[in-house]
Amino acid sequence: MKILFWLGVLFTLCAPIVIGIHFNDTSTSWVAALSGAFVTFVAKLPEIAELSLGPVKARMRDKIEEASVTITQLKKIAVSNSEATLSDLIAGSFMGGMSQAKRLEIHSNVMNALKEIGADKAELEFVERDWKKGISIIYLRAIKSAVEGREKAHQINSAATEAQKSASAELDILSDFDTWTSPTASQTKKVIEKYGINSEDVEFWISEYKYFEDHGSIRDKEKFAQV
Repeated sequence: MKILFWLGVLFTLCAPIVIGIHFNDTSTSWVAALSGAFVTFVAKLPEIAELSLGPVKARMRDKIEEASVTITQLKKIAVSNSEATLSDLIAGSFMGGMSQAKRLEIHSNVMNALKEIGADKAELEFVERDWKKGISIIYLRAIKSAVEGREKAHQINSAATEAQKSASAELDILSDFDTWTSPTASQTKKVIEKYGINSEDVEFWISEYKYFEDHGSIRDKEKFAQV
């Protein structure tokens, strides 16, 4: 670029004089001068650009930093609001109203949106903490229904055996609905085995509950939505 710059300077100074003297052409002299000036300008363009854009770049950097702060603040608000939304959403599942399938859909949409705005693992775990407790309660409800041999979750089986009733009652003792605490899949299985209860339905729901504990996701959403 240095060579190009000095060639431009030389061309700008000499070319108009040579052309003017030998060809007596003023207009061509001006064109030559402008051409030389243009070459000189191009040679120095990077430095000019750096010089002229310096303040602009600084202002842009400041704006980007401001935007980053704003985005961080908005993300924190989104995380906090999402945690409250999912907690209310799962709490509502114990009172009817919205279908379970719709609740699962909303949960999925909320979590996907948080991931898109860059929520990290800790933030996602915070958002889902009460949601997962609620899901565990629903799994336990499904297991108890299977233990008692109910045809429908909200319909009592009048023909349930004493062992079935006792197993269900013990699972209630291990639960604390006020704090949304449920026995683990392993604890639940021990209680069921203690009373000698064995059925495909019970085994299915314990397996589903264990999968949820291990992976944090619902494996069979279609059946879960029917609980």
